[in-house]
Amino acid sequence: MLSKSGDHQTVPLSVLLKRELANEKIERPEIVHGQASQSKKGEDFTFVKTECQRVLGDGVTTFSVFALFDGHNGSAAAIYSKENLLNNVLSAIPPDLNSDEWVSALPRALVAGFVKTDKDFQERAQTSGTTVTFVIIEGWFLTVASVGDSRGILESAEGAIYYLSADHRLDCSEEERERIILSGGEVGRLNTGGGTEIGPLRCWPGGLCLSRSIGDLDVGEYIVPVPHVKQVKLSPTGGRLIISSDGVWDALSAEAAFECCRGMPPDTAASQIVEEAVQVKGLRDDTTCIVVDIQPPEKNEPPKPPLKKQGKRVFKSMFRKKSSESSSQRGRNKEEEENLEPEMVEELFEEGSASLSERLDSKYPVCNMFKLFICAICQIEIKPGEGISIHEKTNEARKSRPWNGPFLCSSCKDKKDAMEGKIPNGVGRYRSGSE
Repeated sequence: MLSKSGDHQTVPLSVLLKRELANEKIERPEIVHGQASQSKKGEDFTFVKTECQRVLGDGVTTFSVFALFDGHNGSAAAIYSKENLLNNVLSAIPPDLNSDEWVSALPRALVAGFVKTDKDFQERAQTSGTTVTFVIIEGWFLTVASVGDSRGILESAEGAIYYLSADHRLDCSEEERERIILSGGEVGRLNTGGGTEIGPLRCWPGGLCLSRSIGDLDVGEYIVPVPHVKQVKLSPTGGRLIISSDGVWDALSAEAAFECCRGMPPDTAASQIVEEAVQVKGLRDDTTCIVVDIQPPEKNEPPKPPLKKQGKRVFKSMFRKKSSESSSQRGRNKEEEENLEPEMVEELFEEGSASLSERLDSKYPVCNMFKLFICAICQIEIKPGEGISIHEKTNEARKSRPWNGPFLCSSCKDKKDAMEGKIPNGVGRYRSGSE
């Protein structure tokens, strides 16, 4: 269902910005949204914040945030994440970055923000958990971070569908199951006695059917908060984004969700999607939907039906693919490509690894991304000599930069080790606040 990194090559952000600078006028999209929900347990929460301001040089630019939190075992984790996640993400972005640097910094900052939110919530010793689908829209750039089984799915104005999130259900990923087992967890179905097993695969103890979430203190640290992150750039024709909890996606395919609300404004579209989902399976779970239309400024109406119906086979092919041209041909065409404005969604970044060592080892200049005496997760100051390299005792330690950063405080290092099964579950979890 998800596009794989091996199927395409990402387009450097610098290429996209050069392409935009070649235009006489760079227009930002109009963003219109709506949301709807039908509640069964009262554990779904949404967060919408448009026109967030950010100082950029001598001016001000804006971005928008849309997020959905589908709680389980209570609503505490969903509420806490709703109230704190954005601030934790923004705190992990260094100040004084230009647009190129700020967009490039988002994937790493989202990882740090998710892990800090999880760590801080667990220190409250509450046992609920939540899925998260978190979207930041800056101009035509969409950055989506997700844990759990809520989804963010985009339909371009040309009618192609793009899956921007990942499903972290244990049934969906052998790699995630193996990671949990290697970290000390057990994976299996519910045993009703006599050898009969029913239902989805679950992680034991706790019985959670997800491999990633925020919270879930009672299940184990191997249920990690490290998000799948995908970053794309829309074409100037725009598109429609649907962010929904599993109450929608367990009942409707992506194609059905977009088709049932075709031509409707976002608020009506969200209501229609929720109603369609409930009609299919009944109200078995909280069913929540956010619809976001990202449109050219002069276009103040819902996206029209595409001229040609796109099949499933083109979903991945609409991303920029690896070229079959020779190196010399690519060199001759590079300048021409940079000045073209393709009518497709272009992928900038995608990473789904659960390893903090991989996710926080930024490729960007240290002056922009790290301060040697700041913890890469919680952003607290670290006394000289007390920071612990995130690569300590890993295979990457030999390959890393001479200064061997980024660094973690002792509490966040304990968190990382617990997530990787290197220390017993729960040990060191509250070093920073409860000892």
